[in-house]
Amino acid sequence: MAKKVVLGCELNRDFFQIVYAPEGGRPVGLNIPGTEELLQVPLAIARAENGDGWIYGEDAAAMADKKGYVAQDLYAKRGGSVKLAGDLYTYDELLHLVILFGIRLAIIAMEKLFSDDVDIVAMTVSCDPFPSDTKTFQERCFKGLPVGKVFLQGHEESIFSYLIHQPERMLGYVTGVFDLTTEEMKVYCMELNPRTSPVVVSITKDDDTGIVKKKHYPSIMEHDRTLEEMDKKLAEYTKNFTSGRIVTSIYLIGDGFKKDWYKTSRAVLCRSRKVFAGNNLFSKGAAFSAASIIWPGTEKEDFLYLGRDMITCNIGMQVMDQGQEAYMPLLDAGTAWYDAKCETELLLESADEIVLLIQPVSGMDTYEEHIRIGIDEQRDGRAFRFLLKLSMKDPYTLEAVIKDEGFGSIFPVKYPDIVETVNLKKQDE
Repeated sequence: MAKKVVLGCELNRDFFQIVYAPEGGRPVGLNIPGTEELLQVPLAIARAENGDGWIYGEDAAAMADKKGYVAQDLYAKRGGSVKLAGDLYTYDELLHLVILFGIRLAIIAMEKLFSDDVDIVAMTVSCDPFPSDTKTFQERCFKGLPVGKVFLQGHEESIFSYLIHQPERMLGYVTGVFDLTTEEMKVYCMELNPRTSPVVVSITKDDDTGIVKKKHYPSIMEHDRTLEEMDKKLAEYTKNFTSGRIVTSIYLIGDGFKKDWYKTSRAVLCRSRKVFAGNNLFSKGAAFSAASIIWPGTEKEDFLYLGRDMITCNIGMQVMDQGQEAYMPLLDAGTAWYDAKCETELLLESADEIVLLIQPVSGMDTYEEHIRIGIDEQRDGRAFRFLLKLSMKDPYTLEAVIKDEGFGSIFPVKYPDIVETVNLKKQDE
């Protein structure tokens, strides 16, 4: 029987990286088959010069001087197209090929590890920047892969998933993630509020740190001078980041932190806290997320993550269940807005309106949102049958669709669909 695994992936402007997690196990990094290199594929692809076949990653990037055969920066250029060896391709098509190539490498590496076939039941991809056209992105870039289910999330959610699966002693009030994967350093700040139950977790991101480490410098002298200035900037930034906060740990992510260029900063970074370095926190966090969906555990029950893509309200209704009034949950706070949707059938005594209960997790009181149906017709019993469909247009805009489903042959479908949007932000501010 094939070994069941999930994949965690990082997709950024530079590369596509893959780790795996078996059922009941923790995420494990993979190497490119036959090498000691981490399995990450640069986002470059080339047509062979005879037009027959593809060349991927670093090998493709090395052909960059052969105009008309190479495409790079595939994720950054999504939405556009390019000619390779005389044929026109969209960047989504080319990105799909690179992703497929990476997954095939992962399958080869895992089958060698297990001496058995593998069944990839799910994959979560941690994207930075996160695509605004999530559905189109999934359809064009992930359709037809040898994978069961595909999920997307931002880097913030990957940080959350990674950190809550670490030993409890590693979780404090504040954790910093300093990311130098690209030339410009980004910093994430994860804060826990232990006074709430579940513990509310928030993550903020600083894209404008002012710290830039280029991959190439014109001379050794320029390289050394620039890194010395960067070291001072990093030390000052760390002082400001930790000032007035209980920062228990800091993670240094990306190749930019390789080599010993931040000697001054190290003393500030390590002051009364633990510091870790690595290159696959985001992909491992994505693997934890995939595993928690396929093989649910208890870790996330103690935490509620409220990121920029998350719903900040619980949404439900009061209903009658076997003669007793009960609460029926519809959408849960902490769900990514693009994944939040539900359908439920309603049997109503009258078709005047439906009432949604909105409970902000910010601590504000629960309030009601009334969606008018406006049908004056009278029917005996619960003879109005409607389908209620809820989804989110963005983190704060709820869309409700109410469809008349009739009531058998007695009351055929006769009323048009009702579509209403509800702004949740004004009450949550």
